[in-house]
Amino acid sequence: MAESVTSINKNKKYVTPEVADIRMHWDTVRPGIQNILDDNPKLTYLPEDVYSECVNSRATLFMSPIGFLVLTTEVDPFTHEKTLVVWIAYVYEKGKHNWLTHIEWFEKLAKALECRFIEAQSAVDEFEEYFVNNGWDLDTRVYIREVK
Repeated sequence: MAESVTSINKNKKYVTPEVADIRMHWDTVRPGIQNILDDNPKLTYLPEDVYSECVNSRATLFMSPIGFLVLTTEVDPFTHEKTLVVWIAYVYEKGKHNWLTHIEWFEKLAKALECRFIEAQSAVDEFEEYFVNNGWDLDTRVYIREVK
């Protein structure tokens, strides 16, 4: 992977995430996905579902020295506007909002894909304040109740 490094600030370096074949990186990606699933038991997909989505071109894996992303695009059925969806964002070093320092890259990618929005979801409460204070809008909160 060729590294394109740009200084973000004195403490962080930006390395451009690159498209990667999940088949070539499965030994690295699978444990990260499993870690996310272990931390978020309400998520319903399996690591193999992510693999399938990537292999069948319904999702795209991006790798970086700080972690990996799996992105998809969704089309609003009524407005036909596209949204770049951050399905999975995994960092090797927790607690530093590492992927959020890549916002310019996300925006450039979203424009290239003709997306009007970028969407990210998280069960981590602490992210809400960080997102809202860094240019994101809170769109909805999803509550579910099991039918018994």
